[in-house]
Amino acid sequence: MPSTHPSPPAPDARHAAELDAFSDALGDFMRAIRRARGRFAAERPAGELSLSQLQLLETIATAGRPLPVSELALGAGVAGPTATRMLGQLEVAGLVVRRRCADDRRVVRVELTDLGRERVAAKRARVEAWRRELFASLPDGERRQAARLLRRLAEAVEDIG
Repeated sequence: MPSTHPSPPAPDARHAAELDAFSDALGDFMRAIRRARGRFAAERPAGELSLSQLQLLETIATAGRPLPVSELALGAGVAGPTATRMLGQLEVAGLVVRRRCADDRRVVRVELTDLGRERVAAKRARVEAWRRELFASLPDGERRQAARLLRRLAEAVEDIG
């Protein structure tokens, strides 16, 4: 789908150099995140949720109520069939329960089990520890600036995307 934003003006030399620097830095950041996700997954203790599973289950945990599969998929940013496949694995592991809605048998609602809530809490704690470590690695003066820039980049990605 084409962007609704106007095309940027033709870059002058300074603008082109800034764009190149930005593109290089963004590429470096995205590669670093992918590598970190890979290390995080490789170091995952047996039975711990993957980051993808956490994203799916966070939607239920945050809502605090059973949710339809379509809402879970949307919240996790995955396709419906992907969410259904993941939920099948999570159900076998005893982390979720799927129930047909009494009012509309086509709708399946998913809820966390006690074990599911425990696993979500454990994974949240591990992710939070990683975030604290990342935050601590930045000099004091850059922490607020990094938060502001990350938030702005997220907004820009959503707006342009």
